[in-house]
Amino acid sequence: MKKSIMNSMFVAKQVAVAIAVTVAFSVSNAYAQVQKEVTGKLDGYLGAHLAQGTFSGTVTVTEHGKTIYSRGFGMANYEKQLPNGADVKYRLGSISKSFTAVLVMQLQEQGKLNVQDKVSKCLPDFPNGDKITLHHLLSSTAGLPDFVNFWKGVNTTPATIPDILALVKDKPLEFEPGSKWKYSSTGYVVLAQVIEQVTGKPYEKVLARQILKPLKMQSTGVELSEPVKGLALGYNHDGLDRKPASPIDMSWCNAAGAIYSTPTDMAKFDAGLKGNKLLSDASKNQMFTPVMKGYGYGWVIDSVAGQQRLSHSGAINGFKANFIRLPESGIAITILSNYESQQVNGPISRDVTAIVLGEKYQVPVVHTLTPLSDSQLAAYVGEYQVAPKMSFKVTLQDGQLFAEGPNNDVFQMFPEAEDKFFLKVAPALITFERDAEGKIAKMLMHHGGRTMPAARIN
Repeated sequence: MKKSIMNSMFVAKQVAVAIAVTVAFSVSNAYAQVQKEVTGKLDGYLGAHLAQGTFSGTVTVTEHGKTIYSRGFGMANYEKQLPNGADVKYRLGSISKSFTAVLVMQLQEQGKLNVQDKVSKCLPDFPNGDKITLHHLLSSTAGLPDFVNFWKGVNTTPATIPDILALVKDKPLEFEPGSKWKYSSTGYVVLAQVIEQVTGKPYEKVLARQILKPLKMQSTGVELSEPVKGLALGYNHDGLDRKPASPIDMSWCNAAGAIYSTPTDMAKFDAGLKGNKLLSDASKNQMFTPVMKGYGYGWVIDSVAGQQRLSHSGAINGFKANFIRLPESGIAITILSNYESQQVNGPISRDVTAIVLGEKYQVPVVHTLTPLSDSQLAAYVGEYQVAPKMSFKVTLQDGQLFAEGPNNDVFQMFPEAEDKFFLKVAPALITFERDAEGKIAKMLMHHGGRTMPAARIN
């Protein structure tokens, strides 16, 4: 009797193990199938943008620290035919602000500063330093003019922090600190000066000691005036042909935008933020709490598909970047591009996130460029009115057609056929209608499933 019971228990255990193995195998297969589908969709989507000239770079996706997608598109150096990939270095642009914010929070934990400190406590001679706090600098609520608006003509030679701040130090505040929000890189250069003051070390040394070395981010650093080995070349492909981006000395970007990294290293940064290796939960909660307009301390805080999203984008000569963290699902998405494509931080980052989360996304259409003669293009030149105080001006310059919007935004129009044009700055089409005499009478802008007509007024 006892032996029979024992045999029954043994059989039951074996059956339970078999069921568990079968379930695990089924779940594993299902996960693999989902991952395969995501990979196929991302490959097709990003490949279309590559073919269109609106993306060149690398996209990496991790889930709970495990890489589930990582692929390079196009070349890191088109002249030498060096491919993009997860270990290629790219300029991060303003994603640098996220790193700087972490440094400030670490120094607060070390008792070397407090985010409620006035700037004058560390920098006694700073204009309006008695009004502005580190909190204001971190959250873009200080009212400081953005130095980027004044660096034209000087940003190709090396600069120090005083050189940068000299562009705005004599300019009045744009609003009372804490009363409004306006994105400004100036605050993060001031924070770099604060960091250097309280630590007695250069910003890049503090970054290496407090973030890069602990996380073993060996391919990340601050690009100043010296060339960085392994850095992708930046390009502009807004026109007909790909061309090198305008030169810039990255010392002008400093703590606001001079960090470079690889997709592999950015995954390490995400992992470091998940635990308490960099910051305590209290510090992270403070950093990730929106102050105004969904902006915290160096991070944009919003939601997507019902879950919190922590992110920041970057844009600097020849490069666009986006770093997206979804703490609830453990997903991190890094999009680093060596094209100045305006679609990277708009449609591409939105659609890549949607693909990863299984949401709807817009499939990019690869358009075929069909050259038109100057006389054909000249037929479209004119002003087109959308509303009484809103119009678009179409101009012809050096054989290229451009449209200027109400906010003085200028974008090139690429002919796909007569009366049909596509854009590279956004997934949009522009078509034209003619009157009974064959003259252009109306312009129609098609974007996001909607059509906006504009009648020609001259």
